[in-house]
Amino acid sequence: MDSTISFSGANYGAEIGVNYGSVTNEFHHQLDLDDKLSPVPGAAFDSYENQHEDQCLPGTRTDIIDQITEWASSPNARCILWLNGIAGTGKSTISQTMARNFSNSKSLGASFFFKRGEADRGNARKLFPTIARQLAITIPMIDPALQQIAHDNPGITTKTMREQFEKLLLQPLQSLERNPAAIKAMVIVIDALDECEGDSDIRLILQLLPQLKNIAAIHLRVLLTSRLDLPIRLGFSRIPSHDHKDLILHDIPIEVIEHDISLFFEYRLAGIRIERSLPTDWPGEKNLQKLVALSVPLFIFAATICRIFENPDWDPTDSLTEILTHQNDQSKLDRTYLPVLDRLLSRQCEKQKAKLVSEFRQVIGGIMMLESPLSMVSLAKLLELPERLVRLRLDPLRSVLRVPNDDTVPVRLFHLSFRDFLLDPETRKKTPFGISETEMHYSLARQCLLLCQTLRKNICRLPSDGFERAELDRRTIDAYLPPELQYACRYWAYHLVKCTDSDNMMYSALLFLQRHVLKKHFLHWVEAMSLLGLTSEILGILDDLQTAISGNNSSPISHFLHDAKRFIVKNFQIVDQAPLQVYCAGLIFAPHTAIIRREFKQELPTWVCQLPRVEERWSAELQTLEGHSSRVRSVTFSPDGRLLASSSHDSTVRLWDPTTGALTQKLEGHSGSVLSVAFSFDGRMLASGSDDKTVRIWDPLTGAPVQTPKYHPMWVLSVTFSPDGRLLASGSLDKIVRLWDPATGALTQTLEGHLGSVAALAFSSDGRLLASGSDDKTVRIWDPLTGALIQNLDGHPKWVWSVAFSPDDRLLASGTGDQIVRLWNLATGALTQTLEGHSGPVVAVAFSPKGQLLASGSSDKTVRLWDLVTGALIQTLEGH
Repeated sequence: MDSTISFSGANYGAEIGVNYGSVTNEFHHQLDLDDKLSPVPGAAFDSYENQHEDQCLPGTRTDIIDQITEWASSPNARCILWLNGIAGTGKSTISQTMARNFSNSKSLGASFFFKRGEADRGNARKLFPTIARQLAITIPMIDPALQQIAHDNPGITTKTMREQFEKLLLQPLQSLERNPAAIKAMVIVIDALDECEGDSDIRLILQLLPQLKNIAAIHLRVLLTSRLDLPIRLGFSRIPSHDHKDLILHDIPIEVIEHDISLFFEYRLAGIRIERSLPTDWPGEKNLQKLVALSVPLFIFAATICRIFENPDWDPTDSLTEILTHQNDQSKLDRTYLPVLDRLLSRQCEKQKAKLVSEFRQVIGGIMMLESPLSMVSLAKLLELPERLVRLRLDPLRSVLRVPNDDTVPVRLFHLSFRDFLLDPETRKKTPFGISETEMHYSLARQCLLLCQTLRKNICRLPSDGFERAELDRRTIDAYLPPELQYACRYWAYHLVKCTDSDNMMYSALLFLQRHVLKKHFLHWVEAMSLLGLTSEILGILDDLQTAISGNNSSPISHFLHDAKRFIVKNFQIVDQAPLQVYCAGLIFAPHTAIIRREFKQELPTWVCQLPRVEERWSAELQTLEGHSSRVRSVTFSPDGRLLASSSHDSTVRLWDPTTGALTQKLEGHSGSVLSVAFSFDGRMLASGSDDKTVRIWDPLTGAPVQTPKYHPMWVLSVTFSPDGRLLASGSLDKIVRLWDPATGALTQTLEGHLGSVAALAFSSDGRLLASGSDDKTVRIWDPLTGALIQNLDGHPKWVWSVAFSPDDRLLASGTGDQIVRLWNLATGALTQTLEGHSGPVVAVAFSPKGQLLASGSSDKTVRLWDLVTGALIQTLEGH
C-alpha cells in the first residue's frame, strides 16, 4: 500500500494511508547497516553501560563548560579541542556532561568513550565505524551514501583505519550539499583517548581527525579528552596549531577547583545525611574543608569518599576518621584508596587477614587484569570460585567498583586509578593488598586454558559441515559458548604472553598449553574463534606466542605454532565463513607431514570415502597478496618485518601485513607507474620513485605524504635510504644519481658519470659507500658525502638491474640482463664469483643477514637461493 495523506475541503479533515512495507523496509535497512558496521556497544555516552557515569553538578565546572560550548558554536573555531589533565581531574565527567548538553541542543554528532579492559572499547578497530553509524542517525542526509558505501565495501570494518575514515566518514559527509544559510556545528566527542590500545593507532587517529575541517556543508568539531601521555603529546605535536586548541584541567586556578569540589561535597553529603540518618550539620564545616583540601585537584577522590560514606556496611563517622588519618600521605591515590583497604582488615585476626588478602588478590586482581569485563557469575566460573565468595569480596568495595545487583551484568571499575594504585610496586609497601601483575596474568592464563579444555567439535551443534557462520543466531552461540568461555578463547594468549617476566611461570604455562590445549583442542579453539567472528585474531595470537618463545625455536611448541600458522593462512577464508570446514577442507587438504593433520587425524570427516592426493609438506609459499590492478614492479620489507610494501604500474604503493596478508594502507598520489620503493632503516619513512618523474616520501603508519614530491627531468627508476636515514638516493632515466635530505627535502648531491639509465641503488651497511647499477653495463661505487667516484666495476655484458652489499661490506652482488649474478671484491674491484642458472634477467638480489646466502629474483618467474661459500644452488622457489 502506498503512503498517502490528503486533505478534504478547507483542511477540515485528513485521510492518511501508511505504507507499512516502507517502514519495515527502512527498519531492515537500519539493521543491515548495524550488521555491516558492527558499532561497539557501550561506546556512546548514553549507552546502557554508561548510564551511571557522573555528570557535572549545576554550578560546577562552569568556566570549562562555557569555553567548550563557545568553541563548539563558533564558526571560526579550531577543529579539535583537546581537554587533558592528570588522572582523576574529571575529564570523563566533563565529556559526559558536554555530550549530554550537545545531545539536548541537537548538536551532538557522535560519541565514543574509550575504556581500557572493555574489549572493543579499548582499541581503535571500530572507532570510525561506530562514529559513522551514529552520524547516520544524527545527520540523516548521509544515510543513503553510507548505506551504499557499506554495501559496496563488505568487510569495511576489517580494513585499515585510514580507509575506514575516508570511506565511512569523509565520503558520506562530503556528499552533503552545501547550503551556506543552513550550515550548523556538530560535535564528535571522543573520551579517554589514552585508554586506546596501541600508540601507533592513537597517532593515526590524531592525524586523520583534522581532515574533518574540510567538510564544507557542516562545521564538524571534535572534543577529545585524555591524560597527558607521551603518545598523545607526540600525536598533537604533528597537528598544526591552527587545527587544535588545548584546555588543561590541572592548570585551572586552585580556588575554582576548590569551589567546585566543595559544591560537589555539599550536594552528595545532603543525600548521604538523609540516607544514613546523620545530623544535618554532619560532618561539620571544619571536617568538610579538610575533605575538600584532601581532594583538590582530584574529583575522583571526592567521589570515592562519598561512595565510602554511602556504603551500608561501614559506619560513616568511622570512615571519616579513617580517611582523615591519611590526610598527610604524600600520594593522592594513597589518600583515596588506603582508607577503603584499611577498613577491610579491621577487626580481623591474623588467620582471617591472610585468607582475606588471598581471596582479594584472586577476585579483585582478576578484575584488574581482565581484558574485557565479566559479570560476577562469569568471573566466578572463570576463577573456579563459589559465587558466594566472589560476592563477599566485592560487596565491601562498592566505593571503588561498580558492582551491579544483577549478577549477570559486568563488574566494572569506577576509575582506572584504582587499578594503577593496586599494581604500583610501592603499594605493596603500604598494604598487603598490592597485586603482582605477572602473577595475576599467569593465574588468568591458566584458568582460561582450563576452560578451553571444555571445547569440543561442533560445539554449537550445526546441522552440516558447510553451515555458514552468518546464518547462525547469536543467541545460539551464547548458549553453547557462555561469556567466561568466550573470554577464555579470546584472551588466554594475551594473559600468557604477559608472563614473560617470570621464566618459571612462562615455562609452566607453555607446558600446560602444549600438553592439554594445543595437542587436543587447537582445532576446537579455531572453530570457536570462527563462531565468535574472531578468525582474524588467530594469526596475531599465534604470532604473539612465537615472539614470546623466540629464544627456543627448536622446541616442540615452536614447531607446532609454525605449522599452525601455515594451516590458518591456507584455510583462513573458508574457516571464517564456515567454522566446521576447519575439520573438512582444512584437514583434508593439509600436507601429509603437517603436524596439525597428524595430531588431529581422528577429526577427519567420516563421510569422506577417498582422500585426495596432497603435498607431502608445506610449500615455500607463505602468502599470495592480491589487490594491485597491474604488474607489481617492486617489493620491500620494513626493517621490523611488520610491513611489506609493493609498488605497481597501477600508480599505487600498497602496504601489507605479511603475517595475515591483510592490506593495511593504499598510498595514492603518483600519476604513473611506481617503479621502486624503499623503507628508511628506522621504518618511519617510505620512499617511492615513479615514471611520473617524482620521488615521494610517505609516513607508512598513516599513509600521509611527508614531503612535497621531488621532481626529476625523467623517470625515477630506483630509490634507497642511507642506514642513518639522513640521505635518500634516487636513480633516474637521465643517467644521474641524486641525493636528498629526507627531513627537509633539499637536494644535497648530484652524482654524474653513468652513460645510461640508473636502475639500481644500494648503500653499504655503514653508509660510507653508495653503489649504482646502470644500463651502461657498469656498477659505480661513490662516496655519498663528497660525491666522489671511488670505483667503476666493469665486466657486465648487459644492463645492470640490481645491486646489493654483503652485511660486512666486503662483497657486492650485481644482477644483470645476461641472467647471471656476479660477486665483486670491493677492496680490489675484482670479480670473485658468478652464479648461473636463471633463464631471464636478474632483477633483484639480496644477502641473508649473516651473509652466507644470496637470493636472486628473475624475470624467469623464479627466486633462487645460493650458497656463497660453494656457489651452489640450494633451492629454486617457483610459483610466480
